[in-house]
Amino acid sequence: MAKLVFLRRTDKEIEVFGGDVYFDLDGKNIGRLSRTNQEIDVLPGKHTIKMYKSHSYDTFIGFAESAIDVGETEELMVRYAAPMAVNQPGNMIISAYDYCKEAEVLRNREQTIAHDYAADVNRKKEQNERYNTGIMIWIVCMIIGAIIFAIWEASIWL
Repeated sequence: MAKLVFLRRTDKEIEVFGGDVYFDLDGKNIGRLSRTNQEIDVLPGKHTIKMYKSHSYDTFIGFAESAIDVGETEELMVRYAAPMAVNQPGNMIISAYDYCKEAEVLRNREQTIAHDYAADVNRKKEQNERYNTGIMIWIVCMIIGAIIFAIWEASIWL
């Protein structure tokens, strides 16, 4: 019998993306990813895997779907990456299962998420600083304009 190993979610992934990740096999919901791998025995042949993530208000985002043809004793590793934006699809990677490779894949995923999250936080910080700088410039211009207007008004009355 063939086996599909749905790779677990990392702590950083759960922290950053939240929600739950679900997986369907041949149109039927099979389970939900957690902090442990989900191993599913399947019959050899063609199957369709669909993965997605829960979002607020009982909606789902990040749909990813793939058709596979599984051999008699084949073991496949299925990895899912949630989208950074709500309107983007998720990313599903299916490869031959290798226990030794699993730890490396999880470590790389954790590092990538941490790096991307830090870059996103820095980008938002820079945008906020630019916005605040723009507001300060606008306020200074308005004050200078008010002073010039007051001087002009005072010169009219003299």
